Amino acid sequence: MAVRNEMKEVLNNIMTGKILYDEPMSLHTSLAVGGRSDALVFIENEDQLAQVVGRLREKEINIFIAGNLTNVIVRDGGYRGVILLMTGRKEVNCEYTHEKGYLISAQAGAALAKVVNLSVAHELAGLEFCAGIPGSVGGAVWMNAGAYGKEIKDVIKEVTLLDADGEKRIMEREEISFGYRKTSFPPGTIILGAQFKLEKGERSGIKEKINEILQLRQAKHPLEFPSAGSIFKNLSGQAAGRLIEDMGLKGMTAGGAQISSKHANFIINRGNATASDVLGLIEFIQSKAKKEKSVNLETEVVIIGED
Repeated sequence: MAVRNEMKEVLNNIMTGKILYDEPMSLHTSLAVGGRSDALVFIENEDQLAQVVGRLREKEINIFIAGNLTNVIVRDGGYRGVILLMTGRKEVNCEYTHEKGYLISAQAGAALAKVVNLSVAHELAGLEFCAGIPGSVGGAVWMNAGAYGKEIKDVIKEVTLLDADGEKRIMEREEISFGYRKTSFPPGTIILGAQFKLEKGERSGIKEKINEILQLRQAKHPLEFPSAGSIFKNLSGQAAGRLIEDMGLKGMTAGGAQISSKHANFIINRGNATASDVLGLIEFIQSKAKKEKSVNLETEVVIIGED
């Protein structure tokens, strides 16, 4: 109770925007599951973010920062601490200079779809692979999101960060270590925004490529149900979905959760799933893959909170 009172004091003294206390995360995650967070805070600007994070860290209160909670599962016991959403940080803009070329700058809370749409409007090629990815810029950079043979690392120019000391800094592409579905930043780092370097193209060709990708996603992914996107990272030389399908698990259910019969690397909420239902399927898949295929399936989704 003392920790919650300290948390409320910090938030109420700094925040001028929206704060939801004891909020069901099932109302906010793309999978529509999850228990209550002590507080859900909608960040409006950098100064506010720096102050809130600094004070909460001083009080040793847990913090989780997200763009739009599209690849996050919150356990049914909820989250003890503060979840910060970067929803107020969603500006994007395009610029051209002779020295740097064509650039799109985007704040961390901006939807990838907004960035892709801006690239089309300015006839800039390079971000087509992001079409249909439901995440935010911050999340995409943090996990080095990718699809159809390309990743964020291929188009990033620089990333703007808030470091562990609350100072704003910029890291150039060459300073950042990218891996498969991960990016290495200094501990305590928060992504504020990113800049993408693109090439001039033809609008018709760019739109055609985007439409092809969107059609592929529509055909292959269970977009008609709530999900968190791909559950597992692919293995070297083998797609996780194909492995799960080969084990005969397509369509398997646990409560209201189901391994999609359309794409086995998606777990969908058929209407009344709990986080425990979803996590039960995840653990079963991992156990079966270890036993039958001798492989360790690593989750791509982020799992937080209490059991």
